[in-house]
Amino acid sequence: MPNGLSAPVMMDTIERYFVLLQSHAPAEVMLDEVLTADFRTGFVDGYVWQGSDGLREFLQTRSEFFDEAHEIRQISDPDPLPGSRWGARTRLWFFLRRRQPGAAVSEQFTGLAFHRWEFQPGEQPSGWRVAAQMVEGFAQLNSNAKTLFARPDRGLST
Repeated sequence: MPNGLSAPVMMDTIERYFVLLQSHAPAEVMLDEVLTADFRTGFVDGYVWQGSDGLREFLQTRSEFFDEAHEIRQISDPDPLPGSRWGARTRLWFFLRRRQPGAAVSEQFTGLAFHRWEFQPGEQPSGWRVAAQMVEGFAQLNSNAKTLFARPDRGLST
C-alpha cells in the first residue's frame, strides 16, 4: 500500500505498544519508542487520558496489574484518516491480574475489548506510531472486569 499502512506493519505497531505496556515501561520510553506526543487512550464517549501527563496518569492507574496479556483476535483493514494518520479496529482478548494488599489470592480480569486505533508515520527505525487506542465496547467480561470497566465516564474503577 504506497504511502499507507499495511496490515503487517499495523500489527507490529500494536505489538510494540503492548510489549511496552505489559512491561510497565515508563511514559517517556513509550513516547520515545511507539506513541505520538498527543497519544490518547480511554473510552469513546467516556473518560480519556491524553498527552504525556494523561499517559502517566493512565500508567499509574493500571500499575497494580502485575500479570497481563492481550491477544488480537480480529483486525480491520487500515483506513485513511485526515492528514497522514490511519485508523483500524480490533477485537482482542485480554487477561489482567492484580493482588490487593492482604488478599489471600489474586484477582483476574478477562474479556473481549473492541478498540479503535489511530496510527501516524514515525521516523525510522521505530516506524509507525500509535496516536490513539480508544475502547468502543466490551463482551464476555468476567465479574471482576465488569466492575473494573463499569464507569467508562470515570476511567478504570480500581
